[in-house]
Amino acid sequence: MATTPVERSEHAASQSKELISFEEAMEKLSRKERFRAAVYSMNTLLVQKGIYSPEEFEFQFRQFAQKNIR
Repeated sequence: MATTPVERSEHAASQSKELISFEEAMEKLSRKERFRAAVYSMNTLLVQKGIYSPEEFEFQFRQFAQKNIR
């Protein structure tokens, strides 16, 4: 699976207080790590909202890789 499912609950909401702030994350992560975090976040949200499934993501990923591997 491409992402880790996250359930929305009161417990999850309370844990957000324990997370690093967005500003601190932006400051501490390298440019490459910020890009990876953005892709991970967007992919996770799209899967959670049912825009596409993890299997559809993986298919598109494999298709891109096959086209771009020389």
